[in-house]
Amino acid sequence: MGVFRKYRDSTGEPTGPWFIQYPVTRDPATGRVKYRTKKASWKKKKAQMMLRKLQDEFYEKEQLGIAADPDLTFGQLMAWGLKQEVMKVKASYSDDVERAKILTVHLGHFKACQLNKLMVLNFREMMKKTRTKRYSRNYQNGTINRMIALARRVYNLGGDAGMVAHNPFERLGVLKEHPRGRVLSPDELERLIAECPPYLVGIVYLAYYTGMRRGEILGLTWDRVDMKRGLIDLTPEDTKTNERRFVFFNDALWCIFREAARIRSLSHNFVFTRSGNRIKSFFTAFQGACERANINNLRFHDLRHTFNTNMRKAGVDNTVIMKLTGHKTLSMFQRYKHVDEADAREAMRKLEGFLGASKEGAEGIVYSLSTPSEV
Repeated sequence: MGVFRKYRDSTGEPTGPWFIQYPVTRDPATGRVKYRTKKASWKKKKAQMMLRKLQDEFYEKEQLGIAADPDLTFGQLMAWGLKQEVMKVKASYSDDVERAKILTVHLGHFKACQLNKLMVLNFREMMKKTRTKRYSRNYQNGTINRMIALARRVYNLGGDAGMVAHNPFERLGVLKEHPRGRVLSPDELERLIAECPPYLVGIVYLAYYTGMRRGEILGLTWDRVDMKRGLIDLTPEDTKTNERRFVFFNDALWCIFREAARIRSLSHNFVFTRSGNRIKSFFTAFQGACERANINNLRFHDLRHTFNTNMRKAGVDNTVIMKLTGHKTLSMFQRYKHVDEADAREAMRKLEGFLGASKEGAEGIVYSLSTPSEV
């Protein structure tokens, strides 16, 4: 228990942020104290202050006789966790609410103190074989990982509040996540646009050419659009990552915003409208357009995947792409990169050029393989 650095540099010296290991609960059967480790701060003094505070809270609970509630169900714990302010301020809060519903359906009736690691592992395997209600496929590894992460977070909050004594969702590892979605080809884009209702055309083009998220597009207001400079100025409140981001126009986007300005509503400030009203959802219209265009397994979010892939193929540096799309980590950005046949063939062409292989050299290799060697 204490303050320490978890990582070391190339010379073996401690480096990186400071971690703390603090008491969480005491096993009533053995009397042994259980500890939790977490990253605290880049400053040692601040990490020490955090450790002392958590230690004081733990011993104060013991003195007051605060113990975990044995009758608390997992569903009740999840409902309590979602009401906490630290959960409400998350950009993904609305997604967490939906994930909590799925978790509660399968695990809600269990006592929170009865859940163990084996039950959680069984739940994870079961979700791999469960089909989603919205899409005709099984739950993806990424979705399951985020369900587990949500439950782990709520259990940690419950442990800090003295409501639970253990966390069955800890130290499970994560399921391997493969690049999700697919890439929309230029031909498919033309067919899709031809089948979209007029109010949806600008939305599809904006997602295709900028990689903006659905919520960012539907929540876009005219005060964020700078027609003179040719850009969209997204504030931290507008983005999922709570960071300011600029989205720049190309010729197609100029046309989109000029048309949107022509039919601009006077009753509100939203850019994209349908019959003068703000658009809140277009899921049915988008799926219908895909069916009529004979485009299978396409989600609206795949337009963001397409933007990332097209930027990479155009030779744009990964750092620049991440700035344009708002990805904070390289691991998240990697999920949006797709490799197709053209990429693979280009990779082999570059390898051939690097190694200096020639047609004559390749023929010589074939000849040597087909000719018996002399003994």
